[in-house]
Amino acid sequence: MALTLAIVAAVAQAQPIALAEYRQHLQHGVDAGVYEQVAAGWLDAGQRQTWFFGRDAQPDLASAFEIGAATEIFTGLLLAQSAIDGKLRLQTTVRELLPKDIAIADPGLGANTLQQLVAHRAGLPALPPNLLPANADDPYADYSTQDLYALLANYRRPESTTPAYSALDAGLLGELLGRCYGQKYADLLDAKILKPLGLQHTGFDDSLGLLPGHTMQGVAAPHWHFGALAGAAGLRSNVSDLLTFLQQNLQPQSSKLRAALLLARQPQTGAKQDIGLGWNTVEVSDGEQTWPLVWRASRTAGFATFLGFRTDRQQALVLLGNSDVDLSALGIAWLEQHAPPPLPIAPLQAPAKVAWEDYPGLYSAGSNEFIVRAGTQGMTVQFRGQPAQTLRPVAEDAFAGETLALAFDRENHKVTGAVVNIGGVHMQARRLSEHAPGVARAAVAVDAKMLGEAAGDYQLGADTLVRIRVRDNALSLQMTGRPPLALFAIARDRYADADGSCEVTIKRGDKGSVNALILSLAGLDRHAPRVAWTAPAPK
Repeated sequence: MALTLAIVAAVAQAQPIALAEYRQHLQHGVDAGVYEQVAAGWLDAGQRQTWFFGRDAQPDLASAFEIGAATEIFTGLLLAQSAIDGKLRLQTTVRELLPKDIAIADPGLGANTLQQLVAHRAGLPALPPNLLPANADDPYADYSTQDLYALLANYRRPESTTPAYSALDAGLLGELLGRCYGQKYADLLDAKILKPLGLQHTGFDDSLGLLPGHTMQGVAAPHWHFGALAGAAGLRSNVSDLLTFLQQNLQPQSSKLRAALLLARQPQTGAKQDIGLGWNTVEVSDGEQTWPLVWRASRTAGFATFLGFRTDRQQALVLLGNSDVDLSALGIAWLEQHAPPPLPIAPLQAPAKVAWEDYPGLYSAGSNEFIVRAGTQGMTVQFRGQPAQTLRPVAEDAFAGETLALAFDRENHKVTGAVVNIGGVHMQARRLSEHAPGVARAAVAVDAKMLGEAAGDYQLGADTLVRIRVRDNALSLQMTGRPPLALFAIARDRYADADGSCEVTIKRGDKGSVNALILSLAGLDRHAPRVAWTAPAPK
């Protein structure tokens, strides 16, 4: 009798959670305003099912989504196929594949292997320092092969660099793979990977039925394109194509790319939570045995993706969303047959009207001071020594910037302070003044020759470049990853922006040539020597 009860208990424990629970989770998420539109695809022993969820409209089989960093799965697969073709080895170095006339400032970067690139162990910066976009809403779109080579010819890693995720890793890998075959990366990927897999609706083209993207707050987000870094992100696909892809991962013997599919999923370090060639792997238990759960997730500006499979159960999952709300926790729970996780907190609704004049001033958070302004860039926040960040309203008295969030405190309806959230760390700040500190500046005329002499590149830090350009008989200043800032002359070799967030002093050598600039950012001066980030045109 005891043995019978034990068997019954074991069988009951092994029962999978009904698919309906995961579908209900997604529907509840849409109803609660957490998700915008979601396409879900499920494979179980060769049988596929798809479900579609949406607030105002539902996607369908033909709806395309940006899959962001999940593009690296396909770049890793292309690397695997290139190794199988004998074009290269996983241990081939960056230096071996670059044109001979392209110098590499940091020999360590040239010694990185392709395996290190795909595993994000190359030590490249999170953003290319020479990412100086024409359109900050689509920051990588005009990043060219020439820019990529200029980075390699000039960038040196800080001594304390810790390898971490960078779009440069897989972006550079895609460029190098293209060079191996004498083709552009996108064309090579299509010919060697997408077509053999039968993925007819996967590519970099926006005309593939691409849905609009959304932020967590439901605001429309622009589509991103990745230029020379397309190996890192930028693919668009639909649930049908991705289920076809995952089916071949579950049954690689039936695929034209059998060997490459098997190589790409192989763990590279032997750890419990490991990485393959674009995939993540984690060991999960099924009774007394462990099996690899292979997966990849992504969030970009307006989209979220989860792809995963496990061969022991012959199951695979696709989750595609057109808002940047993470889907990875749900995807992992689904494949592990655990209960769905709690829904992410529904985004707060931004107020229809904002009293912008209530917030400007000088604030103090312990030893840190920051300025809130309402100026030509909208409302901004600026810490000493840092560029100003534009703030957007996300709720009543709450705003989000690029790297922080602010929630303002009131007493008797008057703003008296704020709580600053930077990377999950909260600081309480007091409001010291009701106006942003600043000095009125009068514009002066400057000879066009002097403007031209100031134009060029300056190194503000290991990972930050400043580019000065002449536009419409005036100077503009642009920092890594940020939009240009218009400057006007306030004295000989001195310039400022209209909001007072940045003052620039041009420094000259003994012979009068410009050799550096001093950036005064919210009262802290930072020195930036002149550099020349150039490289020969790629052949």
